[in-house]
Amino acid sequence: MRHRFVASLTLAALCGCRGAPAKLTAQQRSAIVDSVQTMLTQWRDAFNAMDFARVASFYSSEPDFRWFENGELKFRSSREIGDSMKAEGPGFRSLTLSLIEPEITALAPGVAEVTTNFAQKITDTTGQMIGLAGAITMTVVHGDSGWKFLVGHVSLVTPSIDTARKAKGRLS
Repeated sequence: MRHRFVASLTLAALCGCRGAPAKLTAQQRSAIVDSVQTMLTQWRDAFNAMDFARVASFYSSEPDFRWFENGELKFRSSREIGDSMKAEGPGFRSLTLSLIEPEITALAPGVAEVTTNFAQKITDTTGQMIGLAGAITMTVVHGDSGWKFLVGHVSLVTPSIDTARKAKGRLS
């Protein structure tokens, strides 16, 4: 009981110290959504063109940058994620990334949340093709050089046992 009371006081103190969040007008929300959508399209297009230097430019260089994959912190800086893409890039013949119905939520001036499902087809230099699908959530922030991903999380969809069994049965 005492712990709940202390936790409640701490939460109340934290909430009381924060100013009220900035209210956005409908016009401001719309402008944020439009500009983030434009950035997402440019990011996707750079990915599909395998222009990894350009792709890397969409990730924030702020020290708060974090990128997670399947529940694990994978990259602590935009440089790490960019270097990883550049290192893996020569192994790809082609990439096709599709963002499926991205939803953009304007949170405050210069801050938005993006959620989207995705599908990706990767063909390596030997002609082997693999497909991936999943969901991405990202917090984007606006700075001097435009919108950048500050925090992101990618989760891959894994086939259920029933789906795998049905697929195996069709292949046999």
